Amino acid sequence: MLNKITTNFKKIAILNSKKIYVMNYLVLFITSILYGIYILTISASQHVGFQQILKSSPYTAIMFIVILLNLLVGYALWVKGSDGMSNNKRNRFLLMDLALCQLIVGNIFSFIAFLSTFISFKNQPDNNIESTRNSLTGTVAVATILYVLCFFLLIRLTIH
Repeated sequence: MLNKITTNFKKIAILNSKKIYVMNYLVLFITSILYGIYILTISASQHVGFQQILKSSPYTAIMFIVILLNLLVGYALWVKGSDGMSNNKRNRFLLMDLALCQLIVGNIFSFIAFLSTFISFKNQPDNNIESTRNSLTGTVAVATILYVLCFFLLIRLTIH
């Protein structure tokens, strides 16, 4: 009886981690779309072109770069998620790295999504199955460098 309950609990936990993983990249896509709508609304209300908005507001330009990075990372997670992201230490490290990157640029919703994905993966046993697709490591490494650069640019804006 206890074995059956444990097996059912593991199935539920695995199902929930997949749902949390999907919600993770959906949050990245949705926040990117909402920020795009925000920029379009400003453009329409002030009768100013997109390039003029980016030139006049450095904060908006930096956050637009962050949004493009979010789309890139979200796409990489979506592609990786189609065959299932393996639960191992390297992928959990990548999730924590992305969570910290989202935190430093101020994306609280994305930070919470990455942190919850990390926690759901951490509570499950490791599997060392490597997918045949390209790993996320390269995408995450480049994105991390660019997120940190955007963070320093944001800090520079607040100091000036």
